[in-house]
Amino acid sequence: MADSDIIPHEVRALEVPPPWRNKMQRVGLFVDGANMFYAQRDNHWHIDWRLVFNFFTDNKEKAAAYYFTATPPVGDSERVTKYRHFKTALQSIGYSVVDKEVRVIKSETSDVPLRIKGNLDIELVFRLLTEANTYDEIVLMGCDSDYIPVIGHLRAIGKVVTIVGRKGSISNDLINVANKFLDLETIRARIERKQA
Repeated sequence: MADSDIIPHEVRALEVPPPWRNKMQRVGLFVDGANMFYAQRDNHWHIDWRLVFNFFTDNKEKAAAYYFTATPPVGDSERVTKYRHFKTALQSIGYSVVDKEVRVIKSETSDVPLRIKGNLDIELVFRLLTEANTYDEIVLMGCDSDYIPVIGHLRAIGKVVTIVGRKGSISNDLINVANKFLDLETIRARIERKQA
C-alpha cells in the first residue's frame, strides 16, 4: 500500500508545496553609469532609468538596484547641481546611488588635466560579491572583460547573470561567460526615454 493511500485526501490537499515552486526570483540590477553614458552617446538615444528599473524587476522581487557613477568636481557648480537633480530622480525610482568625486590628475608643470579618474569598478564588484546571497539573478548594465572572473564565480554559485550593453563594444569573452547578453538596441523600445 502506498503512503498516498494511507493519508486522507483532505490532508494531502493541505500539504505545503516545496519552497522552490512558485518562488519569485530575486533580481539585482547593477548599472555602471559611466559605461552607460558612453553607450547612450554612441547609440544616439537616451535611456529612461525608470523604464529600465521596471523592465528588469517586472514580476520579480527587487533585491537591489544600484547606479554607480562619478560626480562632477566640486568647483563645477552647474554640473554639480544637475548631478544632484539626477541623483535625486534615481533615488526616487528605487536606485541606491553609489558615487565618488571625479579626480582630475594634472601635469606638474601646468594646470592642464592629464586625465580624469572616477572609476567605481571595485565598489561595484564589492557589492556584487557581498550581497550575492540576496539575489538569484543579476543584471549588469555596462561592464568590461575585467568582470569575467567575478561573473564566472557568480555563475558557479548558482546565480543567473545577464549582461546589457552595446554589441560592438562588449567582448565575446564577456558575452560567453554570462548566461545571457542583451544588446541595448534589442530592448530600445522598452527603455528609451521619450523626447518631450
